[in-house]
Parts: sequence; structure tokens; C-alpha cells
Amino acid sequence: MRYWRGLAFGAGAVICLAWVWLVGLPTVWGPIVATDVVQERGNVPLPVPTGQWQIVQSFVSRWDGLREVDVWFFGYGKGDENGRFSLALYDEQGTLLAQTELSTVTLRTNQRYTWRFPLQPHSAGHTYRLVLSGNEANTVSVWGYSLDVYSGGEARLESALAASLPPTTAQELRFVTRYQLTGMDALMALGTILWREGGFLLVGMLLFPLPGVLLLLISGWGRHWDGLAWWGVALALGVAIWPLLWYGLTLAGGRWRAGKLWFVMLAGWGTAVFWWWHIGRPKGRWRRGHGWVLLLLLAGMGVRLLAVRDVVFPLWVDSVRHGLITAVMTETGQTPTDYASFLPVDRFPYHFGFHTLAASLAIMTDWPLPRLLLYLGQWLNGLVPLTMYAAAWLVTRRQRAGVLAAFLVAFPFFFPAYYASWGRFTQLTAVLILPVLLALTWLIVHGARHWLRMWWVVAVLGAGLFYIHLRVFLYFLPFAGVVWLAGRGRNGRWLAQTAVLGSVLILPRVGQLWQMNQVQIDRVLVSSAGDYYQFPVAYLNAGWERPFLWLVILSLIPLIPLVPKTRWSRLPALLVTWVATLFLLLAGHRLGLPETYLVNPNSMYIILFVPTGLFLAITGNRFWRWMQKWWWPLQTGGWLLGGVILTAVFLYGIRQQITILNPQTMLAWRADLPALSWVNEHVPETAVFAVNSWRWLGTTWSGSDGGAWLVPLTRRQSTTPPADYIYNPDLARQVKAFNETAVQLDWSTPQAINWLTKQGVTHIFVGAKGGFFDPATLAQNPQLKTIYQQNGAFIFQINPSDTPSRP
Repeated sequence: MRYWRGLAFGAGAVICLAWVWLVGLPTVWGPIVATDVVQERGNVPLPVPTGQWQIVQSFVSRWDGLREVDVWFFGYGKGDENGRFSLALYDEQGTLLAQTELSTVTLRTNQRYTWRFPLQPHSAGHTYRLVLSGNEANTVSVWGYSLDVYSGGEARLESALAASLPPTTAQELRFVTRYQLTGMDALMALGTILWREGGFLLVGMLLFPLPGVLLLLISGWGRHWDGLAWWGVALALGVAIWPLLWYGLTLAGGRWRAGKLWFVMLAGWGTAVFWWWHIGRPKGRWRRGHGWVLLLLLAGMGVRLLAVRDVVFPLWVDSVRHGLITAVMTETGQTPTDYASFLPVDRFPYHFGFHTLAASLAIMTDWPLPRLLLYLGQWLNGLVPLTMYAAAWLVTRRQRAGVLAAFLVAFPFFFPAYYASWGRFTQLTAVLILPVLLALTWLIVHGARHWLRMWWVVAVLGAGLFYIHLRVFLYFLPFAGVVWLAGRGRNGRWLAQTAVLGSVLILPRVGQLWQMNQVQIDRVLVSSAGDYYQFPVAYLNAGWERPFLWLVILSLIPLIPLVPKTRWSRLPALLVTWVATLFLLLAGHRLGLPETYLVNPNSMYIILFVPTGLFLAITGNRFWRWMQKWWWPLQTGGWLLGGVILTAVFLYGIRQQITILNPQTMLAWRADLPALSWVNEHVPETAVFAVNSWRWLGTTWSGSDGGAWLVPLTRRQSTTPPADYIYNPDLARQVKAFNETAVQLDWSTPQAINWLTKQGVTHIFVGAKGGFFDPATLAQNPQLKTIYQQNGAFIFQINPSDTPSRP
């Protein structure tokens, strides 16, 4: 019986693959195209290329699969109907690879044009020449930039008669190249990442679950569990305990150092191995299906690592502040009370749970901070399917439910993978714990009596969640209330014990926050205004979020009548009730009621993949059991259709996960890293940098390019430090006033630099992405000297004397 089901499912998978191959469905499986060379600065149009001369931009492709080039047009007057503009691509031997011709009638100034040409399979490391030309009636040219901002090539005019060349100040075109990722290149990129970062990740794999492994082994709990579910619970418990260990040692006056952490890890695993083999080895069987689950987890981890294959810094504003907090904790070996030597801020009201993990790795391995955060975030993201598997197995005792929950989160769900675009490492760590916490909370109230002895695990998980992410902790509390109410007070004493122990574990931190005046009615309760409290409707259009929402709604129709009759249907119904309660509690802005700045619909919605995944896993498991009662031809059709659907979802998920990053949230680019290293080596520690910035959230400003990382990576002060500066009201007012003035000044004038000097600024850092500090404009200012210029990153010194040599 089992074999024909597998054959039917496999046939469905083959049908789906053939359909995708023959028909071509880009939303399911299309080419993965990513940027390679990016030079988007433009301040000067080049002369119109006619039959007498042509524009040439040379560049070096960093990846195989060169596929596209973007240029920005500039029109000199109205296009002639006979005008033609041509683009051609040549290799380093001068061989013409591709050519296209455009009518100038349809071309407009500032129009971005993408030229797609045949795939160049072996382009990595090779030099190419983009040649732009036109006929005598051509009136269109392209934008360029007057400074050298790309070391891999240059822009120039070429003509058979050198004397006929018109003058131009452009040194580069404004252009972007893209490549198409191939299967072989993806495997090579993944291998490179694992070779370079695998050792660091291995340390994390050993360190993070260790406290949970020891507690489960010593307590004897879970000895008869599914093997992967046991490891999922151990991981969640270990991640929750590390903030408690760091905080406890800090309160005792101790500090974490490399030797102490290595000793704890080695001694801990020595104890765990001894206990495993000689005292309390778990009895849970490893089944053949576990191999497929491990492959699923590895594939999910692989696509997440591929998503950041060409990224040097973690993304967005949140990453910078997490980098700062990690740097502070790495230096002190304690949970923070202030920002040490990095910022003049004498208090620390933020949650630090994730940073205990990052700082532990930084202390033990000297892993460079940007890479540590980037790959640790993706590694944690890839482990969320494991805790989803554990949670689904705990509440159903069915491996297929766990597999479905893990599959949904690993591939087709938009969240938590998209967290990487925001650098939301703290919330990511919280949702790693949340599935197991939800499952065990449910089992304490509604499970068999032996689950009551797990109350202390729920308390530890809840306390760890508090230290890791306060918002997610607050979102969890209504779930506990809904579960207790649904149980009509059943096992309320055990929930009370859980609450008491959890309160004891978080009480010292609550006291600190109270002393820092963070718990004040006028701060916690705010009026209903602004986009901060608006529901993020755009998320419903991301990926396949809307179809999954409809699937939940359709599943509710047959589920509701079953709730009074069947036990299995109660948890899915309670998950829906919990989510509805959260929406109601966050609807104050629509009802004209006060609200708290601690929570908002945006931060709540992005954790809903957890209840959604558990809901679909539980109901999907019951549907599978119901399907076994069908007439065998209907079962065959069901398995065939299941093979088609799941294969399509899997293919779509792979593509979605690899392309999940939002390029708009990439503040720091590859060229910024050597520039920041140069600052460390050549610029005095007393230097103060002006940096590009933008208004991020409310009145809070953030760095908009690599300058955002100056404080955590170089300890130099900047005009827009990481967002934690808001905890110092005087500094917050200073940053706000500076940026509101800076965005309005003409930076080519000496008066603007005089104003900078009065603000205490000694240098200007301009990252490759840029902002209101334009390098070409700054280069015209007589009071500035360029002391660093490489691949679009610039450092200027004000009124320099004894400047370091230019690299």
C-alpha cells in the first residue's frame, strides 16, 4: 500500500517538473538574476555618440553567467524618428558577443534601460567592453560620473580620429551589470561559504543547544520522543537559557571570556556524552523518514546561505545597532548597562538575549562582526524549521505533521526568511523559541498528566523569550490566557507555578528597567496616530502569503463544527483565537483608544507564520488520515495531486528564498568594508565623521551607507551613530539638529565646511551607496582633501595637515 502511494506522489512530482520545464512558469521556477557590478552615481551626461565616435565602458564580471546591463539615458532634444542608438558587448579579445539597436523616439532622459543578452557562462574574472554608438540622427546619450568610482574599468570616448573626440569629464558610466545564477555556481558559492564560515557555525552548533541538551538529559524528559523533536526542544531551551547565564554572571560580578566559554562548551559536551551513553540515553527511535527531514533542513539552510552569497554586511538599520550591542558585550563580557566606550549613553533599556549568542561567538572565535551577524542570522533562520517540526510533533505525535510544518517555514513562507532584509536578529531568535513554547504551554493545560512536569521548561522558555524580544513575549502572553480559558481553569495551578518561576527569572531585569524610567504611563501609552500602528497590507501581496491565508480560512469552515466533538481540533481553533485576540488588542488606533509604543501590527504580523504553520500542519495531518479512508482510486488521485502541488511549492520556495533580500535595505556595500578598515588603521581615534543619513523612523535618523557602521567597527564618533543614541536625549537632539541642517547645505561651498568644523567634525565618510554627501561635489570644495578613494567609497579630511598617504 505504501509503495503505490509513493509512486503516485512521485508521478505527480514528475508531472509538475515536466510542466514547469515545458511551459515555463517564472513565478514557480524562473531564472535567478542578481546584480554584479553596481555604479549608480551620475552627475554628467556624455556627448551624443554618432557615427564619428562611440562611448566605451570596460568592466570585469565577478560572476559567471553575465546576462544584463543597465544604463541611464540622457536626451539632447526631441528624438528623431530616424535616430538610432546601439549597444554592443565585446569580450577581452574584441569578439562581438551581442548587439542591439533602439529607436531614439521612445527614449527619454533619466530612463533606465535594461539590456538582456545571451548568457555568458564563463564570465567570472573576464573583462568586457560595453560599446554605445549611434547614427548621425541620434540625439541620445547616457549619464556618467565625473570621479573614478569603479576600479574594474573606465569610461572613455573612442574614435578612429582622436582629434575629433569631444571633451567630457565623465570617468565612469552610470551602469549596473547582472548575472544569472546557475546550479553549478550556486553549489560553488555554497561550498565557499561553508569553507570560510563553517568552522564558526560549528562552534555555534555546539554552544547554543548545550544548556538545553544537559537539562533534558539530566531531567530524563523526552527520552521517548521523536529524535528530531528532542533536538528541536533542546535547541529552543538552550537558546533561551544563554541570556539567563549571561545575566546571572553579570549580576554576580563575573565576566565571560574566551577561556571560560571554551571550558563550558567542552566540559558541557563531555558531560552530555557521558550521560547519554552511561546514564540516560533517549529512547526515541530514529526512523527512515528522519533522513528526509534532515535533507529538508539542510536544503532550507542552503538556500538561506545562498541568499547572502554576495553580501558583506547584514542589512538595514537594525543590524547596525545589533552590531553595536554585540561589540559592547564582546568588550565587557557582560550584559550591558551602558554603551561603554562606543557611545555617550549611560543606560541600556534594550533586550540583549540574541546578543549573548553573538557575543559568545565573537569572544570565542574573533569572527569579524559583520560576517558574524550576517551568517549567524541565516543559520538561526535555517533552524526555525527544526523547532517548528518539534512543536508540531509534540502536539500531534505524528512525524508527517512536523515535516509539513518544517517544510512550510523552510521554503514557501515569506517569513521568517525576509527577516534577513531587516536584520531582525532579536525577533528571529524569539521565533526560534516560540513554536516550542506554544506547544508545551498547550500540553501543560490540555495534555496528559505527565506533561505537567514540564512546567519549569515553559517558565525558562518564557523568561528567555522576555530577554530575547520583549514584543514577542508580550504577544505570547494572550496565548497562555486563551489556553487557560479554553481549559476552563484546568491545571491552573501549574500555569501559576510557571508564571511565578518565570517572574522570578525576569524580576531583576524588570527592576532595572523601572529604575531607568522606561516603565512610565506617558511613555508606554501614546495617542493613536501615524503609520506606526497601520496594518501592513503590503505583506499580504508578498510571495504566496495570500493563498496561504485563504487556505487557513477554507480550513476553518469544516474545523469549527468539530471543535466541541474532537480534541485535535481545539489547538488549531485556539491558534486562530489567539491571532484574533492580538488583532483586537492592537486595534486601539481604530477605536480611538490609547496604545503602547512597545507593540504594533507590523511586528505582530511577521510572527504569524508560526501559528499559520502549526495550524496547517495539524489540519493537514488530519486531512491525510481522513484521506486513508477514501476509495483507492481517489487516494491515488489525491497523492498524485499532492505530488504536483508540493513540488510546485518546493520549486517556488527555493527561488523565493534565494532571492528574498530587498536591495533597498542594503545600506553598506562591499566597497565600504576596506574603507572602514582603512579608517581603523590611518585615522586618529579622536576623529569625528560626518556621514550620510536619512530620517528612518519618526524623528530618529540613521546612517544611509557604510558610514552607519563607523561606530561599532572603528569606535570613531559620527554625526549619525547607531539608533541607540536616542537613549541619550541630549545626543538625540544634537543628531536631529545636525541632519536637518546638513541635508539642506551646498557642500561645494567653504561655508558648509566651516559649519561642519563648528560641529566638531574632522572627516567625512561617503559610502558606496551614498546620500546627500556627493563625492563629486565634495571634491570641488577647497577646504576638503580626499584621503581615501576606492570603488565608490570616499574619505575626506577637513583642512588636512599631515594626512595619511592615499592608498
